[in-house]
Amino acid sequence: MRNMKRMFTSKMFRAGGYASFAAAIVLVMAVVLNLIVGSLPATMTQIDVTEQALYTLSDQTERLVRMLDKDVSLYLLAQSGAEDSVITKLLENYSALSKHITVEYIDPTTNPTFFKNRELSGIYSNSILVECGEKRRLISSSEMYVHSYEVDEYSYNYTTSTSFDGENQITSAIHYVTNEELPVLYSLTGHGEEVLSSNFTALVEKENMTVSDLHLIAVDAIPEDADCILINAPMDDISADEAAMLVAWLDEGGSILLITDIIEDGTMPNLLGVAEHMGLAVREGMIIEGNRNMYWNAPYYLIPNLEEHAITQPLIDTRYYTLLTCVQPLVKTTGSEANVEFLLTTSDAAYSKAAGYELENIAKEEGDAEGPFYAAAASTLGKAQMVWVPSATFTNQEMDAVISGANSDFFLNSLNWMCEQEDAISIRSKSLDATTLTLTAQENSFWSIVMVGVIPAAFLVAGLIVWYRRKKR
Repeated sequence: MRNMKRMFTSKMFRAGGYASFAAAIVLVMAVVLNLIVGSLPATMTQIDVTEQALYTLSDQTERLVRMLDKDVSLYLLAQSGAEDSVITKLLENYSALSKHITVEYIDPTTNPTFFKNRELSGIYSNSILVECGEKRRLISSSEMYVHSYEVDEYSYNYTTSTSFDGENQITSAIHYVTNEELPVLYSLTGHGEEVLSSNFTALVEKENMTVSDLHLIAVDAIPEDADCILINAPMDDISADEAAMLVAWLDEGGSILLITDIIEDGTMPNLLGVAEHMGLAVREGMIIEGNRNMYWNAPYYLIPNLEEHAITQPLIDTRYYTLLTCVQPLVKTTGSEANVEFLLTTSDAAYSKAAGYELENIAKEEGDAEGPFYAAAASTLGKAQMVWVPSATFTNQEMDAVISGANSDFFLNSLNWMCEQEDAISIRSKSLDATTLTLTAQENSFWSIVMVGVIPAAFLVAGLIVWYRRKKR
């Protein structure tokens, strides 16, 4: 008994007791910490280490989701164990942003009633159903993983590219199901306007806008549901009556997105009168860029600077630039009460050729107007708004592809700004291919010299030095 008592009071026993107590404390702390971490949102516990940040949400999405005041359900439709990991992580990040968003995984083999009640059939695996009340939108996996093909017109070889458009599709669907009234875009016809490409039309519809044609001759007034009118590079002038109708509509708070080709002096006075009502006009001529860092291939393929504005800010933040060809300079009219903000500007080295398309010499000559010039503008007069881009190829699909969709982003941002949908401003899809670069003319020349001349010359010099040293030994 005395030995046992001595054992319990020994230093060794006390040390062991302290160690056991410390181990118990550590174990309890580990359990508590695990519970705390488990309750944290996915955005704080999962780090997106993918090169393209596939499941990191943009600022636009965060703003829209955090402003929700309606409950939205995101259903991932896939068999258990076959869920796409990128999509599941993306959905978890959505639910972490707002208590109004819930995510559920629906297995079609174990829950056929879910599909029957919603009259869903032919669903592809890893599709997403976005639902708010009775309003819903289905996003197929093929809409999130976009495959595009481009054929070279000379070699007939084709290249493929794949991008992940999950965030754009989901955010667009959330915006759609939570809004009762969606914008309507009317595209003016009857004056030889450029038809909006299928790619641009699809992008507009993805922004939850309805696109319809508008022939002013056939109507007494602009439709009441019109939020914005697109005038896309008309070949002929509008009539005086049409101009008066557009001006009256602007005075009521209407919005116009105007895209024009080079307008020769004395032509299209009625259309220019509508623009002048908003404090904008064009100068005669075509802009030639003198700074080789600010054009692509030829000095009339402009890569202008982006000025700060709600329309351009997403492009500035992501360091993308627009590409415009055959641009006519814009100016603000004197005495106008409109608030004009220029969006795109050339360098000081730019100059304007008065001959426009008829120019014979592209080099700068005496008498050419000197830059900088303005290549796009946004104007506000009361509640009326206008965005003017004086380049007929602005909505050209091939041009847009050259600069990775920056022109279509600018186009959509302009529409959303005028339709007061700034939170819905375009979210870029994320390429799953190797990143490519668009080089300016000067950058192309520089790297050609480096790759073809400097690097081979460096190896040659190094080889001669080694040869000389060995020979000297």
